Amino acid sequence: MGSFVASVLGFALGLLLLPAMIRGVRIKGTGSALRAGLVCGILSVVLGKLLVALLTLVFLLPIVLTGPFGVFAVQAFVNAILLGLTARIVDGLEFERTRSVLWAAVALTALQTIARLLL
Repeated sequence: MGSFVASVLGFALGLLLLPAMIRGVRIKGTGSALRAGLVCGILSVVLGKLLVALLTLVFLLPIVLTGPFGVFAVQAFVNAILLGLTARIVDGLEFERTRSVLWAAVALTALQTIARLLL
């Protein structure tokens, strides 16, 4: 339960920071960020691990050849899928174009990696 709460808060904090870092990302207030963080956290628990496992199996050779960058890329791709689904579910989270979602996912994955290293 503690990791779920940390995931929700991490997604919410990341979503609050993303509009300042990435053009084309809009979040309408703290309440929308918390709702989006909750939805992203739930999706991450339900779908995230499954998507990571499937993508790791599909891209096993490139991941082995590229090492940590391959793992980072798979996690960023999973985050892009989760952010896209969250934007469709939660009112108040908008992405102008697909490129915005991809860059937001890369930034969010970088923030998550830094948080994991610090904690």
